[in-house]
Amino acid sequence: MTINTLQWTNHWLQRSPSFYRRVDPTPLAAPYFAHCNAQAARLLGLNAEQISNDEALRCFNGDALPPGMQPIATVYAGHQFGIFTSQLGDGRAITLGETQGVNRQTYEIQLKGAGLTPYSRTLDGRYPLGAAIREYLAGEALTALGIPCTRALCLLGSGTEIRRERGETAAILVRMARSHIRFGHFEYFHHRDDIDDLRELFVFVIERHFPELLNEAAEKWPLRLLETVIERTARLVAGWQSVGFVHGVMNTDNMALSGETLDLGPFGFMEAYDPGFSPNPSDDQHRYQYDQQPDIGRWNCLALAQAFTSLLSSPTIPAGLLRLYRQTYQQHYLQAMRAKLGLQAQHPGDIDLVNSLLLALAHCGTDYAGFFRDLARFEPGRGLTYSAPLQSWLDSYQDRLSLEKSPPGERRERMNRVNPCYVLRGHLLDQAVQSAGQGDFTELDRLVTLLQNPYEEQPGMDFYSLPQQKDSVGRRLG
Repeated sequence: MTINTLQWTNHWLQRSPSFYRRVDPTPLAAPYFAHCNAQAARLLGLNAEQISNDEALRCFNGDALPPGMQPIATVYAGHQFGIFTSQLGDGRAITLGETQGVNRQTYEIQLKGAGLTPYSRTLDGRYPLGAAIREYLAGEALTALGIPCTRALCLLGSGTEIRRERGETAAILVRMARSHIRFGHFEYFHHRDDIDDLRELFVFVIERHFPELLNEAAEKWPLRLLETVIERTARLVAGWQSVGFVHGVMNTDNMALSGETLDLGPFGFMEAYDPGFSPNPSDDQHRYQYDQQPDIGRWNCLALAQAFTSLLSSPTIPAGLLRLYRQTYQQHYLQAMRAKLGLQAQHPGDIDLVNSLLLALAHCGTDYAGFFRDLARFEPGRGLTYSAPLQSWLDSYQDRLSLEKSPPGERRERMNRVNPCYVLRGHLLDQAVQSAGQGDFTELDRLVTLLQNPYEEQPGMDFYSLPQQKDSVGRRLG
């Protein structure tokens, strides 16, 4: 089995030409493999060598595509920072096609950074190496934490120079997902009042990505699809919040119907707990900061629902559907936080316990990931030295643990299975990017290895589990 012998199709080509444009990748000069993701390759039934040989390099650089690959770029619209933009599209992403991996799961493969497309607008269709490394690592970090995300199959570096704020070399990120269809695909045709293409897109999405709905009456499909996407989105955002992840640009064109995290630009994993944390310096209105993400997820679902009104017998979205997002989010967020605290039983006061903890963490500026990892070692009566707000919360936590049946050792094991030792901290990411810019991919490889197995402590890797300035995070365990 090789890249060339996989069975490739592109189902977009069976649909309206309004959805896409054919486009060939523009090869990079002097391409090379900066990293290959053996774990992701196994999803396609391949090994590391089969995605890192000369044949694969020629394919992913666009020099020699195998039979069945018919690359395209798709068109979509989107609300960017709350303002509708009527046409966006794949400006630097080119879809090569789909292939079936293990367990009959189909994956769509894209090249990000493979040159201009008809939707590139003002830039050159290229992806700076540093930005590509950031997306690569974020995908692996989120995936290992159990949060759905597009992920990289491999990363190509090159000798092609590009201009951004400073001179950089171009890269191609070969990424895979169940689907890259965005909320914005539906918004594009709805706001153009192109109902025929909107209906065709809808049927295409049902047939390709939600076939379980085909067993229901066709008139139920629009609301059932909305219901499914809303639930997936709410679960996704609940996952982000539980691990302290901030997407940074939750535009509707960056939201996938599949419920996978998509388009990782100015993202960040929160270190010192701060509800106002934002990794995006361009977000002047603080629209996409940490504590706003749950509401923005709902806002985006409402924008998608608006785009679906043309498919409904009534233009009014049922009120129950609008409540579904909040209910699903709250259920999954509280479930995730109980797990982080080592709690198995459900008690009415758990939401207050979580909220009071977050207030204490914010007051103390405590490292978010590190706190939960350390908390696993807590035992009643064991001497701990925390600042006053956290110490007071710890008393409440001890009372709550008395309602649980499992012994401390079992709780510790459960907590260590859901609270990572290694997260993608900003200084680690910067270090990997800087080293790669000098041609050294050792840190990239080390981070991939640690982030793919984030719960098990590795000998000699303490540096990768700590904040950049250990003394400033306000957490001390005795």
